[in-house]
Amino acid sequence: MQLQTLNPQSLNIFSNDRDILRDLFTYLDYVGEREVKRMTRTNDIPHTDLKRLAKLLDIEPPEKDDWMYTAPHWMNFIDNLALRLQLVSYDTKGEYRGYSSSEPSFIENYIVVNTSNLNKFSELSPARQEKHLVETLIHASPRRDYDSASNNEFYQYGSFSSLDRFNGWGAATGVMPTLKFPEVRKFLLEVLKACPAGTWVSTESLIAYLKANHPYFLIPEHHPKKDRWGKEIGRYDNFHESKDNHSTDRKTVPANAPDAFERVEGRYIERFLEDIPLTMRFVEVGYDPNPYTGLLPTRGMLKAFCVTERFQRLMSEQEASPKVTVQPNFDVVIESDFYPAKIIRQVAALGEQVSSPQNGHSVYVGIFLLKKAAVAAEQVKNPDLDVIELLKNLSGRDLPSNVQIELDEWVGHAEQFTLYDGFSLLEMADLPIEAEKFIAEKISPSLRLVRSPEKAFSMLETLGHVPLRIQHPAWELAPIAESAQSVFPKESAWIEAQKTAKQVKVSRVVTISYRFPDAESFDAIQKTLAELRCPFQSDPVTRIVNIQQKEQTRFDEAVQKLQDIFAIEIE
Repeated sequence: MQLQTLNPQSLNIFSNDRDILRDLFTYLDYVGEREVKRMTRTNDIPHTDLKRLAKLLDIEPPEKDDWMYTAPHWMNFIDNLALRLQLVSYDTKGEYRGYSSSEPSFIENYIVVNTSNLNKFSELSPARQEKHLVETLIHASPRRDYDSASNNEFYQYGSFSSLDRFNGWGAATGVMPTLKFPEVRKFLLEVLKACPAGTWVSTESLIAYLKANHPYFLIPEHHPKKDRWGKEIGRYDNFHESKDNHSTDRKTVPANAPDAFERVEGRYIERFLEDIPLTMRFVEVGYDPNPYTGLLPTRGMLKAFCVTERFQRLMSEQEASPKVTVQPNFDVVIESDFYPAKIIRQVAALGEQVSSPQNGHSVYVGIFLLKKAAVAAEQVKNPDLDVIELLKNLSGRDLPSNVQIELDEWVGHAEQFTLYDGFSLLEMADLPIEAEKFIAEKISPSLRLVRSPEKAFSMLETLGHVPLRIQHPAWELAPIAESAQSVFPKESAWIEAQKTAKQVKVSRVVTISYRFPDAESFDAIQKTLAELRCPFQSDPVTRIVNIQQKEQTRFDEAVQKLQDIFAIEIE
């Protein structure tokens, strides 16, 4: 297949920077740890939870009037995708409360994680997970699973769609309900597979290729000639053009027009490219920056596209197994073609992430630092866990000797303390006998660790006591009221401590920026910097890497390591 290449320099380039697997697992972790009750009237996730999720995903939350926008917000897309994958469940039908109800209500509608399905999904390799996502999107609508013939890219928007759509008028009749869009999407993905990765290709040349070689990929040559009511079906009767979006003077695309294929199938190609391929980061797209002046819906505005390497790796079954390296400095480096959620969870439980890749990179590279407290705590949580054996299995080799010696000592610390979850500390001199059943451990004559704190608190109130409940933040003890009898610090002591001025030292940091000319060298330098554990920040859109001046030596070392691949010249 010979397609025309195109220089995208004059186009408006858009590249999706969201990692769909990462965001999906972040969503599942969030709803699994919290009892998220959907809103009664709209069945949406409450705005408070959306704001928390947005912070975790590093994305702007949806606006309150998000329903006014044509394209679904990314977080709503992820929420709906988890439901399609059957990884979560909740009521989607609702109930009508009374004869006057025009819309259903959703009462006590909590999001429940389907643990069995999630475990099966998590056991798949990252590439198989990505393919499962693609299959799900292929067989579902770009937005929601409505039982409608308008359930396709002609009419509905993906999260990153910017082109307008056809008017859905008459979509339930004619040729539209007979079209098999899952098969169409699979065919077009196979066509994209033949495009060279990293090369910008003219969309017009792709449309011309399909017109010459596969003119019936969308609408069969021998499509039904009559609908179920006996009305004759024309090939392009469902597709109308107009001068503006509000015009009632819509005209059907003539089937015998020389450019009929471009006006229907061509428009579909443009809208398909900015849906599943763009959502899955299979392509980047380039739009015409000039205003559109022809008949609506627009056509010829998506001028070019570029197939990504990750798409080619996925489609050609060339996925390499995730690589885990345990380094002598206790860093665990994870490299994977696709987001390795299971490995990340296992390693993250043993330390903290010190280098997080930017969304949109073609290869995942993450660095985690093993921590003594985290290893010991995880050992307490899972007594059968063999941390050393786990890391050996993940890396496929023996650990550095110093790391293994330290891990042996850290695991031993697990026997020196116990973690309590869901308990409270009760301070009381004369404990009533009724409270004995709540005592988990006696710490001192007046301090005890109690289970079921809510029930214990209610019991004390029932017995005529006036207990005071204090919620301590994670980083310090909250001050106690002056009138309370307690061994903990009072408000006066806390206020006195605040009067002491804190000495603040401000450090000046000089940052150096390097702009790389292409994605290949940009990704290579980031991977090398991560391996050298050189802190950096990067912007995938501008391909700029920022380092602190004090890290210049390590940056130079990274450049030197790449000299066999790239002749890097710094201007």
